[in-house]
Amino acid sequence: MTMGGKNDLELEEKLMCQFGPLIGGADLRQALGFRSAVTFRRAVRQGKLPVRVFELEGRKGWFALTTDIVEWLTRVSVASMAVAMPGDL
Repeated sequence: MTMGGKNDLELEEKLMCQFGPLIGGADLRQALGFRSAVTFRRAVRQGKLPVRVFELEGRKGWFALTTDIVEWLTRVSVASMAVAMPGDL
């Protein structure tokens, strides 16, 4: 985990309990903030996803590591805090 912190560990634990080591399908799309499968597939095709996604042999759809999702969410959260409160960080 790149950012550390208690909240990050809690988020990782929660997502690991809910999804296990991989997130796929509608859960992956939702975690990345895509409203539809069409926009998600377009982003995959264009290589514009914020995390690495991959296919699994014998399974349909795209998957990502849960830890990658947590790290991305942490980076986004920290960056948004820096923009919201530039003088406080």
